[in-house]
Amino acid sequence: MNRSGALGMALHQFLSFAPPMTALSRREAVFWPGCALMGLDPAILLKTAEVLRREEPELGLSACCCGQPSRYLLEKSFPARRDRLAALLERRGVRRVYAACPNCARELEGLVEVRLIWSVLARCIRREDISGSAAAVTIHDPCPLRNQPEELAAARVLLELAGAAVTEPAHSGQKTVCCGNIQMLRTRDPEKSRALRIARIGEFPQGQPVTSCCEGCLDAFRGEGLDTVHLLEVLFGRSKTRGWGNRLAFTRLAQKTQKEAGYD
Repeated sequence: MNRSGALGMALHQFLSFAPPMTALSRREAVFWPGCALMGLDPAILLKTAEVLRREEPELGLSACCCGQPSRYLLEKSFPARRDRLAALLERRGVRRVYAACPNCARELEGLVEVRLIWSVLARCIRREDISGSAAAVTIHDPCPLRNQPEELAAARVLLELAGAAVTEPAHSGQKTVCCGNIQMLRTRDPEKSRALRIARIGEFPQGQPVTSCCEGCLDAFRGEGLDTVHLLEVLFGRSKTRGWGNRLAFTRLAQKTQKEAGYD
């Protein structure tokens, strides 16, 4: 295991479950971006929620962590964190989660009903919503969605609506291969992780941005110097920055919204 990476993820999980970095609307349904995606400009996430509300008008917001890193890296801490998350969901009355992150979607199964957002966006988005631009992209399908053909097809519908020309690598859709970060492999076994990632990158044409609906995958590719653009950025414009500053800003917005609406 990469010791520095493990320490970094331990800090990540400590902060992710700290009350100042947590917000959850008191609603039956919430939009759940996930930790990695909260690093994008909050405006992108708020626009996503706006479109999703055409299907779920009372949709609230979540700035919570699903706890997947703790499951694979911090086994002693994981049960208490999962219990805390389950209790919070119950307290807030959350029954449905609209998840952007495929890993969050897997982790939240058994706690709430989970709906991935891509097929919902494909049904609800209007051309006037689309403000991004990407002339040509290579699509990477995250392996947790390998058996979700409706969501894989929806991602392509959204890219077509955005006017993007899409290159399919040799392995895509239900035959997609891993970016090298399955079950926190980048931290658990960096060498094996990088070997998987380099093999995957070998299928991508050079000089073309890689898009995906998984920010974790894209972060792994950026670590190898690739230009990446999240599917939400293709739709709603590129994020000017990435990182904890954006995550904190989104959390503050979510906390402010729930207080103004009288959720707390």
